[in-house]
Amino acid sequence: MKTLAHTVLFVLTVLELTLGLVAGTVALLSLITETIARAVAGLDDRFARRFRLARVSPKLRKELADVLYGIATPAGGTR
Repeated sequence: MKTLAHTVLFVLTVLELTLGLVAGTVALLSLITETIARAVAGLDDRFARRFRLARVSPKLRKELADVLYGIATPAGGTR
């Protein structure tokens, strides 16, 4: 019985460490993505002017934000 308890505790410890590693990796990737997004947003005007591109209109940004919000929220929305 004691061996079974030690085995279960070992398995739970390994599971906790694995999930912590996964969560840390996801958090780090999120931080890197956020940093890249902010850097690109800061360069948006200069990039558009340099290559004579039309900037993304506020209307298009709002529509994209609405689409992404719809994807991120659960079906049925909030109550």
